[in-house]
Amino acid sequence: MLFTTSWDDGYASDMRLADLLMEHECTGTFYICPKPQYGKEMLSKHAIGLLAQRHEIGAHTLTHPDLTRIPIELAQEEIQRSKIWVETVSQKPCTMFCYPYGAYNEHVKNFVKEAGFFGARITENFHCSGNDPFALPASIQFYPFPLRRIFNRRCIGPLQKSWKPLRSLGIPLTSLRAWLPMAKVVFQKMYESEEPWFHLWGHSQEIDRYGMWSDLEKFLKFVKGFENTKCVPNSSLIPTTP
Repeated sequence: MLFTTSWDDGYASDMRLADLLMEHECTGTFYICPKPQYGKEMLSKHAIGLLAQRHEIGAHTLTHPDLTRIPIELAQEEIQRSKIWVETVSQKPCTMFCYPYGAYNEHVKNFVKEAGFFGARITENFHCSGNDPFALPASIQFYPFPLRRIFNRRCIGPLQKSWKPLRSLGIPLTSLRAWLPMAKVVFQKMYESEEPWFHLWGHSQEIDRYGMWSDLEKFLKFVKGFENTKCVPNSSLIPTTP
């Protein structure tokens, strides 16, 4: 089974994340947008260059808009210019794209293809394969589960979004008490079913915010314990990638 990870937005804490991945012989695809998000410190251009020496860098637009809600000419410009920006800063080819908020339509997909990308990631979870390289799904998101540690209606969001697919996978209720036991069972089920890949994704600022570094390290150690599991960047999931 191929094991891939991806991390969105380009927070300064991505550097700590990159180090952790390397410690466990893993790689990541970092989808970077130059616009600051949520008031957090972002990666400097110098840091992006260093990151690109160890991991794959993908584009994530320039200003993080919902590409389906802005004029199509602006959407096309966001996509094209973000590829150029990443390649200029990283000094590496940029072959992968990630739609902000996971939002896309056929126009947006075509713009990504025309810009020269090989594939694009979306935010649908609990998948372990995909036929459309420009709508590449994920297997699981790394974030607080079953509840966010915030006191508003969004606190139950993780459980609401995941309940049906988790139950359809036959995940026991005892494994739904926290993210780590849930993720371990999902990974093991997909591994035992001989699925082609497993795709973990998230945001390093959430790992920081919710104090989940230990959970991530434990999960990486868990995955490493399975035979014939190879860690690859997102682009390796695209059959047409040269």
